[in-house]
Amino acid sequence: MRIRVEGTETEIAAAVKRIATVLEVQETSRFYANRGATTLGRVYLTVAIPPATPVVRVDAERADQQRQLPDTSRKDLR
Repeated sequence: MRIRVEGTETEIAAAVKRIATVLEVQETSRFYANRGATTLGRVYLTVAIPPATPVVRVDAERADQQRQLPDTSRKDLR
């Protein structure tokens, strides 16, 4: 995919760093200044959606609470 980011050089640099936390940034163009007397410009990014990582399930117990044992007086326990 191709994304165009507009703003000041500082804003664009911060935005590119933030985008890189979500998407795989493959290529970044140089800063192109906008026409006229302005500090704004644009940068073009080539990005890809990163491959999905498998979900890992972990069972854990809380160490800050006392463990509760099941009620053994009930007949429906097996």
